[in-house]
Amino acid sequence: MEGSDYYKEAIREWFSREGTKVESISNPRAEFLYKVKFMRFFFTVVRPNDQKYIQFESQIMISPQHQKLLTAEKLRQFQMDALKFSFTQNINLGFVQPRPGQQGPQPQGPGFVVSDRIYDDAFSEQILWNTVRRLHSAIDMVIALLNDITGQQGAKPVESTETGPSYYT
Repeated sequence: MEGSDYYKEAIREWFSREGTKVESISNPRAEFLYKVKFMRFFFTVVRPNDQKYIQFESQIMISPQHQKLLTAEKLRQFQMDALKFSFTQNINLGFVQPRPGQQGPQPQGPGFVVSDRIYDDAFSEQILWNTVRRLHSAIDMVIALLNDITGQQGAKPVESTETGPSYYT
């Protein structure tokens, strides 16, 4: 087995050994795309066509309860604190926000996305574990920042078999 097939099988086997259901999704722009639930959050694992890396990302939506408490000032503070944190952890973090009046399909939101990638020349099971665990921990921290800004107590995510974005309250 070589190239993309090797990574496709290695990742599927690793997540399976970790006790995670791996859902394969067909996408013409990807050599493979998986949806997995690792610990408490859903992740997309994708190898784009003609690339030498595997991208990991998770989209987390801000709960309606938190949205009610987020003034424009609190939202800005949350976003700045989350960005500062993401820089210290060397992860990518972005924000999802619907834009009324924008052409095309609207993104769900508001929320945030964390992501990272593993390049082929660094791939190993240990790097895979470190990457997914670091992203999972980053989500926990960004949620803690949101709880702090809104004055909410931390809550466990709702257990669900839904494979869409995670809601955590």
